[in-house]
Amino acid sequence: MQHDELRKTLTDLFKNRPHLRSFFYILIDVLIVSFWHVRRGILSFARQRTGPVHVLDAGTGLGQYVYYLTRKFPNWNIYATDVSANEICECNRFFHRLKYERVLFRTEDLNTMCKKDVFDMVLAVNVVEYIDDHKLVLQNFFNALKPDGMLLLSVQSDKSRVVQPNFTNKLLGNKNVAHRYNNLELKKLLKEVGFKNIKAHYAYGTSGRISTVLGVSIPKFLIRKSRYFLYLMPLYYLLCYPLVFVLNSIDAYFVHLSGSELVVRAYKV
Repeated sequence: MQHDELRKTLTDLFKNRPHLRSFFYILIDVLIVSFWHVRRGILSFARQRTGPVHVLDAGTGLGQYVYYLTRKFPNWNIYATDVSANEICECNRFFHRLKYERVLFRTEDLNTMCKKDVFDMVLAVNVVEYIDDHKLVLQNFFNALKPDGMLLLSVQSDKSRVVQPNFTNKLLGNKNVAHRYNNLELKKLLKEVGFKNIKAHYAYGTSGRISTVLGVSIPKFLIRKSRYFLYLMPLYYLLCYPLVFVLNSIDAYFVHLSGSELVVRAYKV
């Protein structure tokens, strides 16, 4: 099965099957290493906040982080954007069915986004590295944040032995990154834009890479061979998930000297 066929298969599976899409989001939550790291950043931010919170999910893709946020923090207001009109339409349809009234999806180009002091948190996971003028987009994020707002960023690291695609591309295999970031250089870039109190750590160390092979690469390989392998996935994950859970925990809660991704928290002071 080729990439276009796989994309169509997933779209057909999710269409008019909201419970299946929900299950898919849960799989992302428990399997994808970067999700574990981003979730830690979100929970750390949430502990510092009381009252209404406004979040921008920039480059929302399949809407997996919106799903997590709406379930974990039902009182938060979430504005999600992506350049893919098809993905935005599917997300709008799904979240409308679930009657999440504090979620809004819109097609928007981050290069031309013009918002000022609107959001408490900007979430951008595996987005900035695909944009040529990344400094402009980071400046747009800074402008969109309220004072004391936080940018939670996950990007490709220059320490990666191979380019680690973002989640959608892990499954669908498209698009090459425009940038791969060094820890110090990324911090310098964020400071130039205006961010302060910048903290960064590596994700996808050895344990994370092994987990990705077990949880994503092997299933993707099998499904590309034949769509009938989809029906064997519950059994496959039942057998391999305990090991994936241990590997993800190690990756998310221990310090790595290098890794395929950098997870960054930066504040607008």
